[in-house]
Amino acid sequence: MKDRERFRKLMNFEKPDRLPIVEWAGWWDKTIDRWHGEGLPKELKEDGEIRAFFNFDTWRQCWMEPRKKSLPDNHQNYKPLVTDMDSYNAIKEHLYPEIAFDKNQIEEWAVKQRKDDMVVWVTIEGFYWVPRTLFGMEEINYMFYDDPELIHQINKDTLEYNIRVFTEFCKVCKPDFMTFAEDMSYNHGPLVSNAVFKEFMLPYYEKIIPIVKENGTIPFVDTDGNPEELLSWFLDIGIEGFLPMERQAGTDVVKYREKFPQIKMIGAFDKTLMNKGEDIMRYEFERLLPVMKQGGYVLGIDHQTPPSVSLDDYYLYLKLFKEYAEKAAK
Repeated sequence: MKDRERFRKLMNFEKPDRLPIVEWAGWWDKTIDRWHGEGLPKELKEDGEIRAFFNFDTWRQCWMEPRKKSLPDNHQNYKPLVTDMDSYNAIKEHLYPEIAFDKNQIEEWAVKQRKDDMVVWVTIEGFYWVPRTLFGMEEINYMFYDDPELIHQINKDTLEYNIRVFTEFCKVCKPDFMTFAEDMSYNHGPLVSNAVFKEFMLPYYEKIIPIVKENGTIPFVDTDGNPEELLSWFLDIGIEGFLPMERQAGTDVVKYREKFPQIKMIGAFDKTLMNKGEDIMRYEFERLLPVMKQGGYVLGIDHQTPPSVSLDDYYLYLKLFKEYAEKAAK
């Protein structure tokens, strides 16, 4: 069975030949640095090359950021870039680029996708993520109350950008699934209340989700931490799936599937167990096996493989992954 055919069957809750074997999120640079010292060919640095080396199913992601390279980088400290409407208007020239992706590259992906040899997914940034990156992690909580007009203006502009770039992408290649980057939860639940979600995010999701689905693309939300309370907020408006389902934050995909039988999920394998030996890793696969068998779930690391995992640890993980990917399809 080809890679895209396998993915589509799984997302339709049908039986594939096996589950996809993927590392959906890529690797930490420190992990790859360690592996280069343990036998991974040093010329392999790009995620696609490394995935091919490990013989993963072929998936490719295009992240269409709403910012130009000229925008100051505050990713590490979230120092506020915007404090009021004037400062937002002043940096808008550095936001919402005209060209969001490499058309020639996506055309190459589309050829492989049409042959069922590649799963294509896109990421666009959501209506909590974008204001948060502009205001700062703490400051956004005040802005919901101090300047709601500004939040709405940012999200109106973000919506316009997201619809434009997603539609342009679909003219070249219709993604098999997509993620709204949000990171709207932590280990104790949502970072915002349901009332804030309904006022500041829901109106914009209601406009773009139908466009995503009209193009045959499955909408996912990417939110770290524990998303349990958020699940119904998003499922009720047409979101179908979630990732990365971080175990250390208390996520329980078995429980979520019981509560929401049609929920789709990616991730959930506890990355902190990858260097604990075969018995512990096998225990984790067994925990996830019931959901693996049900369909609608792509097993993967619950974010990125950490540098505490040796190359030998990783080879053992992949050996077990392949075993359970086949076992789940029987």
